[in-house]
Amino acid sequence: MAFLRHIALRTKDMEASRKFYETIGFEFVGYRGRGGLDLSDGTLNMTIIQYNGDARTAFEEGTEFIHFGIIVEDLASIYNTLRDGGFELLMDNVKKGDEISANKAPERSFKVADPDGNVVDITCATDEWRGVKI
Repeated sequence: MAFLRHIALRTKDMEASRKFYETIGFEFVGYRGRGGLDLSDGTLNMTIIQYNGDARTAFEEGTEFIHFGIIVEDLASIYNTLRDGGFELLMDNVKKGDEISANKAPERSFKVADPDGNVVDITCATDEWRGVKI
């Protein structure tokens, strides 16, 4: 069995990405050399690397090259904080693709774009993805 323990994302604004992922529940570990910073959920290390290259094409949800999911305890609080922070909420219920409600936080899951347009599934349901053991 293999275990995913590290991912790295290149970003145009490291501090905006840091704020986004801290809102979701990742903890800041520290800055690293060559223009990066580390965040962690206690199991997975996420390195955010400064990207200073040409603008990248933005992809709509469903056409992106990568997206990933995060399980959280307080879905409504994180949803409301991201919404109030101006982050792009993409859909309610990642399995069905329902429209976002302006008045009510999702009950099970939602999709949101991080500051660089990476799609992140956020859920409070430990059975959201098959084969995941919590």
